[in-house]
Amino acid sequence: MLAELARTTRIGPVLLPRIAAAAPDELAGPAASPHAAVRMLVAQRRDLPAGLLDALATDPDAAVVAAVAPHPGLSEERLRSMVTAHGGRVAARVAANPDAPSALLAELARQEPPVRKALRAVAAHPHATAEALRPCLADPKAGPIAAAHPALPPALIMELLDGGDERLAEAAAGNPSLPAAAMEELTARYARSTEPGVTRPVS
Repeated sequence: MLAELARTTRIGPVLLPRIAAAAPDELAGPAASPHAAVRMLVAQRRDLPAGLLDALATDPDAAVVAAVAPHPGLSEERLRSMVTAHGGRVAARVAANPDAPSALLAELARQEPPVRKALRAVAAHPHATAEALRPCLADPKAGPIAAAHPALPPALIMELLDGGDERLAEAAAGNPSLPAAAMEELTARYARSTEPGVTRPVS
């Protein structure tokens, strides 16, 4: 019945209770369904057996691959093959994978044309390096996330503080990698701006 509903109803990327409760041998059938919507239901599980995980990770349908891409335990080679096969359609979900390596994140951030959802995922990823974060700074939504990332070099954080973009400056001001001396300068600058008669905002 669930398979029939998946073929005719837009369910969305959610883990259904029946799929969550299914035993591994029960998942084999829907995972091999000729209908991508049914395979997507199984791909939402994050504790799939290795055989099913590999099968779904190499699925010909981009939507199925996107559903399984954030699954922990996928190798760098497997994640790269997903991007090679499906490009921007799976880039954001690959970038959200907790095991995505720094080099792959940097490549996803440099994609042309940019995939904006992928930039946001890269900007928030704990494995992101300065190389991966720099392209994210130019995106309106990913920029503030990247500006607050602890992997951002102190010199670049300082540039953002005085770069004229208030949203980036605000996020950079809270970056844990901001040098102590810069924090003191920001505090003093704020104190001066709040003195009576001073109306100029702090950049």
